[in-house]
Amino acid sequence: MKTAHEGDNGVINMKTKQEIILMHIRDGKSQREISRVTGRDRKTIRKYIREYEEDRRKLLEHGGVETEEIVRSIVEKPKYDTSTREKKKLTDEVVKRIKFYLDENEKRIAMGIRKQVRKKIDIYEALVEEGIDIGYTTVCQAISKMLNESKEAFIRCEYKPGDTGGGYVSK
Repeated sequence: MKTAHEGDNGVINMKTKQEIILMHIRDGKSQREISRVTGRDRKTIRKYIREYEEDRRKLLEHGGVETEEIVRSIVEKPKYDTSTREKKKLTDEVVKRIKFYLDENEKRIAMGIRKQVRKKIDIYEALVEEGIDIGYTTVCQAISKMLNESKEAFIRCEYKPGDTGGGYVSK
């Protein structure tokens, strides 16, 4: 039973975090009740309430209680550590299948059948046909990483009229 948070893909935004803290402080709701109302995990609710209470305790200990600092800690955007997150869709099995298609491409190029080489979209569609649940951008990023491709960068150059010659060779 989610309220006003449906379709947010599990990510808690600033407004949701603020609502969680205010439900606990202003309305006096328990963590379990907040969890039921928002549809969030109780551990997440506990984490945000503890962070708020810790910030508030620090402010009270250090003398001058700045209301602005307490408010800032309430409305501070939640931070997610994505560095330690494991890849859910790009498993070793999927990587092997992508490598198989890339090896197949190399064989086709060696045989001179360059027009039958699979593009990234073709590899993605083949994986989906095999029943693998994966996104197109994930496949593209994996292929680029395997082929050690880097994005092409364009550097804007400004020339004064007559500097480049315009394709004419002058003597």
